[in-house]
Amino acid sequence: MAKARAAAGFTLIEIMVALAIVAITTMIAASSYRGYVRRSHRVQAIQALLVAATEQEKFYLAHGRYGDQLDAAAGADPPGLPVPSITPGGHYRISIPVASPAGYRLVATAADNGADPLCHVLSIDESGRRLATDKRGADSAGRCW
Repeated sequence: MAKARAAAGFTLIEIMVALAIVAITTMIAASSYRGYVRRSHRVQAIQALLVAATEQEKFYLAHGRYGDQLDAAAGADPPGLPVPSITPGGHYRISIPVASPAGYRLVATAADNGADPLCHVLSIDESGRRLATDKRGADSAGRCW
């Protein structure tokens, strides 16, 4: 009588289990990756606001008032801040809704749907007060700054 030979290879169940493990791991990794990308966009917005705030103080020392326009070239008339109005990645737009001799407010607003929904609007004023709101308008300064 002939001996039965052991089958070599994988069963369908083993392959399905391996595919399920890979799919679950990929979902977790993709979600984490998206979170890190959103956080990097937020960091770009915060950096742009801090640079603009520094430029506002320089402008105040030179002109006795705070600047009300961005994207100004050196020697432009009227003078403004030499700060881009959009972050390097293009995910936040920077604006100056309030500028007077007494104070200013700089605002970074998410420019696309891929931006961080928890930190949709970031702002800073002349006193250094930092505010943030999520996409629904709720306060999220503690999480964003």
